[in-house]
Amino acid sequence: MKKMITVLAAALVVLAPMFAQTNKEDIKRAHKAAKAAEKTLKKEGYKPFELGPAVTNLENYFLKVNAGCTTIVGTSGPSVSSNLGKVTALANAANEYAMLQGGEVRGRITSSASSLSGQQLDNLVASFERLVNKNIRGELVPYASFYKEKGGQYQVRVYCIVDQDAAARARRYAMEVALEEQELAEKYGSLISDWIAEGFWKASEQR
Repeated sequence: MKKMITVLAAALVVLAPMFAQTNKEDIKRAHKAAKAAEKTLKKEGYKPFELGPAVTNLENYFLKVNAGCTTIVGTSGPSVSSNLGKVTALANAANEYAMLQGGEVRGRITSSASSLSGQQLDNLVASFERLVNKNIRGELVPYASFYKEKGGQYQVRVYCIVDQDAAARARRYAMEVALEEQELAEKYGSLISDWIAEGFWKASEQR
């Protein structure tokens, strides 16, 4: 037992620099991406909402990006205040996310050669997107927010991370309710369990 502990300790000593190096490289890449994004934002006239160096928040965001987390950038058109613009940007991010997931579902159903008619499929996807949009907003985590003002109007850009586990639950729930709303649950309810078993929800989140 003592010998095994010694071997494990020695292995950790060898591996530690490797993990440290990988982490260092991740930070370096994130910092480079953050500096480039900050430069572009400044050039476009954007200012950070948050206190402190904007590059720090952007670096944390890009660390999540490099780690494979799902990300989405929400933007707003001209708004009468920066706060209203931020609310609109987050709403637009949720809407874009819902549309992306709706496209995944549409493609999945189409490829499964189901007997859904075109109108049924359209109605189901529309219900699904509406429910995802409603439920995903609380799972969007804004890491960095920026605004610019021109002529009393504000435009906002928000860089968000999506909590993957919570988002997967939200999508499954949205599909269950959408099937119920369209009175298709009895015939197509098995889609849910089949897609979960095949890992579809997680796979679509990674794309």
